[in-house]
Amino acid sequence: MNLRTISKLMLGLALVAFTATGCKKDECKDKNCGNGSCVDGNCVCNTGYEGSECGTQTRAKFIGSYTGTFSCSGGSPGTINMTITNSSAGITSVVMSDGFDNWVCTVSGSTLNIANQTISGGNTIQGSGQLVGNILTLNLNISGTTCTYSGTKQ
Repeated sequence: MNLRTISKLMLGLALVAFTATGCKKDECKDKNCGNGSCVDGNCVCNTGYEGSECGTQTRAKFIGSYTGTFSCSGGSPGTINMTITNSSAGITSVVMSDGFDNWVCTVSGSTLNIANQTISGGNTIQGSGQLVGNILTLNLNISGTTCTYSGTKQ
């Protein structure tokens, strides 16, 4: 092989290498992931955010007023209005109120967790909940008594 053939061969290989790597489409170029980052054209949201472009706070779907039935083992069920508002404790926190007491919940997806905390009368509350559509269900332990709530978002 002469020098001219080798030069042409090297130029051809360089062109192939450039074409193979230089023309790959950046799938994230036109993607705005707001409160997240783009990976292979898809948004991966930061904790506390969701949606196709991570623009919605996860807790937003819980915010509002609910009317439903509250019952505890050994007691008669009653109608209770619950209110859920944003908490200043962080992007994944909400404050739940039954009109008498307030307690802080942590949200993740469509679930919420109520860590053990003290409410009025020295009672404690803890439990978990689920939001499906506009229906909020709670499973609570209030000072050792098992209670449930099922309410519809107003």
